[in-house]
Amino acid sequence: MASESLVDNYKGLSIAAIILGAWIWSLAVGLELDLGSCHPILIAVLVAIKAFLHTGLFIVAHDSMHNSLLAGKPEANRWIGSLMLFLYAGLDFDLCERNHNLHHQFPETENDPDFSPDRDNDTNIMNWYAHFIGNYIHSSQLMKLTIGWLTIYWLASMVNTSPIVNVLTFCVLPLVLSSLQLFIVGTWLPHRHSNHASLNATPRSLSLNPIVSFAACYHFGYHREHHESPSAPWFELPKLNLANKAV
Repeated sequence: MASESLVDNYKGLSIAAIILGAWIWSLAVGLELDLGSCHPILIAVLVAIKAFLHTGLFIVAHDSMHNSLLAGKPEANRWIGSLMLFLYAGLDFDLCERNHNLHHQFPETENDPDFSPDRDNDTNIMNWYAHFIGNYIHSSQLMKLTIGWLTIYWLASMVNTSPIVNVLTFCVLPLVLSSLQLFIVGTWLPHRHSNHASLNATPRSLSLNPIVSFAACYHFGYHREHHESPSAPWFELPKLNLANKAV
């Protein structure tokens, strides 16, 4: 029983290590690739994989904010979450944690930093997206992101004669795609059409097959389950969604 408990406690950390390792691998492959000799479909597939793994960095950080990556180890959660957010976009852990706590405390209200202040939030998706992103962008974050990309450019220049194209393709583009993935699947779809803005607001879960849900955004589409059980790690959400359907 003790060994099973140990495995459960470190399951999230093990998956996080796999995501990080795969992300580093995809970055190395992408930066070294001669894009001029690659088929566009291959490039598109590699960009999609890189974007998905990039989203995975944020998902790991998100579990860290809820202290569910390593149960009972808040400092380890904070350290790992800070690393993942730095790699993701130079984001600040304290800012993200504060905003996310507000999102859970005041869902779909004016105090929710992730919710659109627009009443007509269905048709103004880009306004909502700009509002969503704007709450996490600041000068310090942009500086860290720029330094990170310049460092990657410098490393890529050692193995590639045109590193700028590869950095744009495998760093900038995946970040944009990942932010849209997190916003659309994890925020806009679960929280749109809100006519019940209150502290008791319950976001909807998307009706997705678990495999599709994983591919869509690491089960963030099961958003009702996440709000009802915020300490549950992302890979436990399908089980909670199934239990809700059985009720």
